[in-house]
Amino acid sequence: MNSRVTAIVNTVLFAVIAGLAAGIVVAQLGASSLLAVGSGGGTFVAVATLGTTIAGFLIPPTPSQGSPASS
Repeated sequence: MNSRVTAIVNTVLFAVIAGLAAGIVVAQLGASSLLAVGSGGGTFVAVATLGTTIAGFLIPPTPSQGSPASS
């Protein structure tokens, strides 16, 4: 399996766990359900975006994918 795909899958998996944990913590602190779901979703989006950006910089594209600058 391509290392780039593996990095993205791991990043999304970690983002799901972080979002779930944030939602549970906010709910346990006594916030409303809407606020707990919103904070979990926001955490997921933030972690997934940051992780995929970092993975894009750390893992170079394979020759078949081309370079990002050629687009």
